Amino acid sequence: DTKATGQDIKARYKELVKRHHPDANGGDRGSEDRFRDVLQAYRVLKQAGLC
Repeated sequence: DTKATGQDIKARYKELVKRHHPDANGGDRGSEDRFRDVLQAYRVLKQAGLC
């Protein structure tokens, strides 16, 4: 969403991290991959000063 605020991004990040955390998904490989993708995307947005 191009109109998402920093607070929106942080809230969605927290939601996705909880949903895809490896401990919450019994080691599901796909979920682990999504978890890493979420972490990487948030890191990029944070470095860009968007959150």
